[in-house]
Amino acid sequence: MVNGILTQREDKSSLVRRGKIRYNKYTVMKKSPKIIIVGAGPVGCYLGQLLKQNGFEPLLLEEHAEVGKPVQCAGIVGRGIFEEMKFPVSLKSVVNTIDGAKIFFNGSSFILNRPKVARIVDRELFDKELSTGLNIEFNTGLQEVYSIKDGYILKTNNGEYYADIVIGADGPNSRVRKSLSFSSDMKLYRGYQYRVRMTPKDQNLVEVHYVKPFSLFTWVIPEGNGIVRIGTISGNPYQELNGFMEKFAISGEVVEKNAGAIPIGSCQLVKGRAALVGDAACQVKPITSGGIYYGMKSAELLAEAIKEGDLALYEKRWNEEFDQEIKICLLARNIMENMGDDVLSRVFSYAKDNYKLIEQIGDFENHSSVFWSLVSNPRTYPTIGALLMGMAKNPKFILRSLLRIPR
Repeated sequence: MVNGILTQREDKSSLVRRGKIRYNKYTVMKKSPKIIIVGAGPVGCYLGQLLKQNGFEPLLLEEHAEVGKPVQCAGIVGRGIFEEMKFPVSLKSVVNTIDGAKIFFNGSSFILNRPKVARIVDRELFDKELSTGLNIEFNTGLQEVYSIKDGYILKTNNGEYYADIVIGADGPNSRVRKSLSFSSDMKLYRGYQYRVRMTPKDQNLVEVHYVKPFSLFTWVIPEGNGIVRIGTISGNPYQELNGFMEKFAISGEVVEKNAGAIPIGSCQLVKGRAALVGDAACQVKPITSGGIYYGMKSAELLAEAIKEGDLALYEKRWNEEFDQEIKICLLARNIMENMGDDVLSRVFSYAKDNYKLIEQIGDFENHSSVFWSLVSNPRTYPTIGALLMGMAKNPKFILRSLLRIPR
């Protein structure tokens, strides 16, 4: 095997010399599994670092010429990224700290104050820091994966690779997922962003302008260095973003443009000795569309399952930890996307009236706690009634919503 590319069969003595078969006097010789991670984004690199910690030697295949480019993310992450991970995440990429958000919809607004709730990162540097020391082959785009008797063959533009275990960390349009026919009900949304040279009024607050609460929105994120990230997730993000900039007379110089797809829904995580993680696995927060935290926490579960020699544990543990949260938020998103502006304005007004409660119990990474607290409040009942009336106008929507109710 040359640079991970499949060649003729190697003999055991060669594998022992190269460390591919490990031996000690108490056990028979055992081959360390060949693990290939497709995609060297933040989740793929984080998984690679965890596997290295556990004594594996994963190979990462990256279709681009370097890590961190092109940028396909707004770059706002919760502080848990830097405080909770099993592999330390460097603070070198942090460019600003966020203390809350201004929330807007239909001419109404309110402010949530959450000191140091999030950090703005330079995504290129963030990714590169995570990739340090990993074995990555660049300009290597996956074309197809197919299973053989004892593993997988990965066909790329640079030849064929063999893997005992293959991990798809290759984003929303994952070729691993498609080639191996993982089941999924995900829907892809489009995002578009400009980096604009301008100085916002508040350097420590983001702005969220909802197109539809609480799913489609435009954001204004200050980098703290005279640059602001302005982007949107909507049905037509290019048109929505340019319309937003015209409406608010934003005329600063556009220094960079970014675009990407956001997967919302659910996905099978394990199939045989193949697994998906991150955006490829639809591990994205349904309300805010952020995926780095869920992806990295999922990578921890996957690394542990590989260490224990049972990939099925990954999906089992992921369901135990995240499944209820995802289902509740998917249900809420589905309801909101199918309501008219009159009902949405009423829901938004209720959230505005209860902003103090949201400040107290809101979690940047887990949003269902807010829903449960608001729903259990008797003052919510008129708003719930308005939602039910809105749902009653669309029987097909009611059926789809019932299918998403957590069980």
